[in-house]
Amino acid sequence: MLRPGQEMRNFTILHPEMIENSIGREIINQYQEIGKIRAILAAARSEEVERWRQLNHPISHKIIMKGKPSFDIRAGDIFEYGGRRFYATALPYEPGNIGHWTIFYCNERADVL
Repeated sequence: MLRPGQEMRNFTILHPEMIENSIGREIINQYQEIGKIRAILAAARSEEVERWRQLNHPISHKIIMKGKPSFDIRAGDIFEYGGRRFYATALPYEPGNIGHWTIFYCNERADVL
């Protein structure tokens, strides 16, 4: 059962398109939409924030999806919802590896795109 404020939301997933600059370094050219998902947006618990900070991957939220996405979502992709953007800091986590839920650990970012 969902708690108040944890309704399913529609997220647009954006993937960075990379190009090589004049000195051979890869940079982000633009973000392209790769699909949409319905998921729950939840604030990360303080223990989760601390654990990911120690791994040098800061998070502020987690996005919890029922089942698996029908397309590949990777670290570095952006979840966009209502003008807010969440940067996926790690590979998706699938508890128990049985496909019931997928958790994306994200950091809310206002400076991307």
